[in-house]
Amino acid sequence: MIDASAAALQEELAFANELADAADAISMSRFRALDLVVTTKPDFSPVTEADHGIERALRERIGSHRPTHAIVGEEFGGEVSARNGWRWVIDPIDGTKSFVRGMETWGTLIALQHDGISMVAVASTPADGHRHAAVRGGGATANGHPISVSRVDSVAQSMVAHSSVRGFQRVGLWAELLDITRLCWEARGLGNTHSHLAVARGIADIGWTSRANLWDYAALSLIVEEAGGRFLDRSADGPLGGTGLSTNGLLHDEVLAITHADRPLGG
Repeated sequence: MIDASAAALQEELAFANELADAADAISMSRFRALDLVVTTKPDFSPVTEADHGIERALRERIGSHRPTHAIVGEEFGGEVSARNGWRWVIDPIDGTKSFVRGMETWGTLIALQHDGISMVAVASTPADGHRHAAVRGGGATANGHPISVSRVDSVAQSMVAHSSVRGFQRVGLWAELLDITRLCWEARGLGNTHSHLAVARGIADIGWTSRANLWDYAALSLIVEEAGGRFLDRSADGPLGGTGLSTNGLLHDEVLAITHADRPLGG
């Protein structure tokens, strides 16, 4: 029998935080290291020794302490389409380009899903001293304190946070990004993790990622939703993923009408 009680999920959250502690120890030991080893993946994106080291360490811990749970990770794969039972979804370093350059806009994303639905989430951004977490039905926190989305109810008054401009150009959403940034109060490029966490904390009202995958959204979507917002996850649109949009909920329909983010890329 599957135990998804509140108490059981709190135990899983404690374990997820242990995983994040292990990840932070590895990432911060190599952050801004002059001898950091960086290689290039087949898609021409960078990957570091820290990405590999974190995912290996987390897989080993999960295998020892949760041997019946499946694992999907950015660097070493897994059955993305298999949605039955429990699985951990890991992005060891989301924002590797920032990590490589010594910028703080990166993080480790950890989610526990059941039947493809995120039940527990941790987003650790140790370079800026924050750890966000959520349990389905139990709210969201930042450094242990409850968080909630904003009450801004007009795009004209909103702060937009987004991933790289070049990414929007590549996937054909450049014009839509310009539209929303022209209409909003202000916009900032914060990358995937920090954009959606900003929405969860209420310091931005709209977060938009041009294209990403399951491991990029699994944790962030739950944190945003448990903070009272809404998250559109189109990562299943294709092998390269899809767009991801978070809002405070009040703006969601208006933002979709402007951005058309609910359509498949190229559709």
